[in-house]
Amino acid sequence: MMRSYGGSLMAGCLLAFALTACGSGDGTNGKSSASNTASSNAAAGNTNDGKGGADGNTVPGNDAQGDSAAGSDDAGSGGGKKTIAFSTFWQDDKFEEAKKKYEALHPDIEIKLEHADYSDATLESDIEKYVTSTNAAMLAGKGPDLLQLDLLPADNYVKHKLLADMSPMMSGDSGFHKDDYFDNILDNVRTGQSLYEMPLTFFLMGFAGDADAIAKSGAKFDDLNWSWSDFTKTAGEMVANGPLPSALSYLGPEYLLGEMVSDNYSLFMDAEARKAHFDSASFTGLMKQVKTLFDDGVVSKMGRGVNAYFQSVQINSPKDYLESMQGISLGVKLTHKELGNHMKLYAKPHAQDNAAGGYFQTYRSVAIGANSKVKPEAWDFVEFLMSEEIQSPSNATGFPINKAAFAKQIQDMKALGSFKSIPEGPLQGKDVKVDDAMLDGLNAYVNGAVHPVAATKSDKVWEIVVEEAKAFYAGQKSAEDVANLVQNKVTTYLNE
Repeated sequence: MMRSYGGSLMAGCLLAFALTACGSGDGTNGKSSASNTASSNAAAGNTNDGKGGADGNTVPGNDAQGDSAAGSDDAGSGGGKKTIAFSTFWQDDKFEEAKKKYEALHPDIEIKLEHADYSDATLESDIEKYVTSTNAAMLAGKGPDLLQLDLLPADNYVKHKLLADMSPMMSGDSGFHKDDYFDNILDNVRTGQSLYEMPLTFFLMGFAGDADAIAKSGAKFDDLNWSWSDFTKTAGEMVANGPLPSALSYLGPEYLLGEMVSDNYSLFMDAEARKAHFDSASFTGLMKQVKTLFDDGVVSKMGRGVNAYFQSVQINSPKDYLESMQGISLGVKLTHKELGNHMKLYAKPHAQDNAAGGYFQTYRSVAIGANSKVKPEAWDFVEFLMSEEIQSPSNATGFPINKAAFAKQIQDMKALGSFKSIPEGPLQGKDVKVDDAMLDGLNAYVNGAVHPVAATKSDKVWEIVVEEAKAFYAGQKSAEDVANLVQNKVTTYLNE
C-alpha cells in the first residue's frame, strides 16, 4: 500500500524547492501541529540540551568542516571502529539508552546521535530550519546514516532515491523474523514492495465510546469492519433508541469532512507525485455521506464530542488507553451522571473505497540513507531498536512494533494494579485502576490497524477542504462544484 505518511507538505515543498523551486507549506493537518508534536515528545522524555549548529541547528551527518560524517571508519578500510551518524530533531532518551546498550555490545561501533537545537518559543521555525538543513545534506549526498522521519518528507526522499530499501536487509537477515513484529503495520507503510522507513512505534486512531450507553440503545455492530455507510445505519438506531441525542458531535459538517479526509488522506492526495484527487466520486460521496449524517440528526453541531456516543481519540500506549478513557468519562458525566462508567476504544469506520480495518499513526519512524557507507551496521542497530529489550518499558510513548514487547507491556500493566495519572491531565494525578479486560481488548485493535494516518499533513489543504465545503452544506453549491473547486485550489497550492 502506498503510504502518504511523512509527506509533510511543508517539508515536501522545502525539499522540492531545492529541486524545482516550488513554494513551501505548513506541515500539519490542522490538528497535529508542531506544538502537539512537542507535547508528545515531552511525554516521551525528550529534552533540549542547547547544542546546535551555527544557524541553531545541526546539519545532520556533517562534521564541522562540512564533510559527510556518515559511515565514517576511524581506521579506513582496515576495519577499525565504525561510526553510525543518527539524526533526529528531538533529543530522545529512548535513543540515548539504546545507544549505550548497543555500544556496550558492539565496542567496534559508535552511534553518533545528533539532534536539533530548539525551544518552545521558536519551535515552528526551528523545525523548518532542521528540515531545510536535513534536505540540503541529503541532496548533497552528505546526509546521516540513520534519520528519524517523523518531521521529514519521506515520500520525496523515496522519489529521489535518497533512502535505502530495508526489505532486502530484512529478508537477507537470518536472525530477523517478520512474525515477531506487527506485520499489519509494516505491510501498510511500504511503497510498493519496498520498505524505506521502519516505524518503531505507532498510535491507534479511533473512537472513544460509552459501552453502557451503546448497550442501552440495543445497536449491534462490528466496528473492526464497518464502513461509514454501516455507521450511518447504526448511528440512527442508537439515536432513536438510546439515551444520547447524537452519535458524534462537531461544530459543523465541514469539520467532520475534514477529519475524514485526514484519515483517508491517500485517497485524495498523492504526496509522492504531488497530485490531488478531490475531483473524484470518493470525495463527493464522502461529502454526501456527511450531509446525510447531519440531516438525519445522528451527528450534531453541539461541539466536538458533546452529548454523543463517540468522539475521536488518539491512543498512545496501553497505559495511555486506561488513563484517556477515565479522563473522557469525566466529560460524559458532566451531562449524564449515570453514564461514562465503561468508556472503551472502537475502530473508526472506513471510507467506502478503503478496505476494512482500523487506523494508526506511526511514531519514531527511522530510515537508512541511500549513501550510507555502513548500511549493514545501520540495519543491525535498527533491528536492535526493534528488539523486545528496547521496546518493552510500559512508560514509553507509542505501541511497540515488537509483538513480544507489547505483550510484556500488557503483562506489566496488569501486575501494577494501579498507577498515578498525569498531574496536568484531566485526572490531576489521581490513581488509575488497571482494567485487565480493557487491556486484553486492545489486541484486536493493535492487530487490526491497517490504514496509516499522516501525522504531518498540510494545514492549508485541510483549510481548503473545510472552507469550500461550507457552500455545499449551506445548499449554495453542488458537491461536484465544490469538489472541482477544492481540486483546483489544492493543485494551485501545490504548484505555487
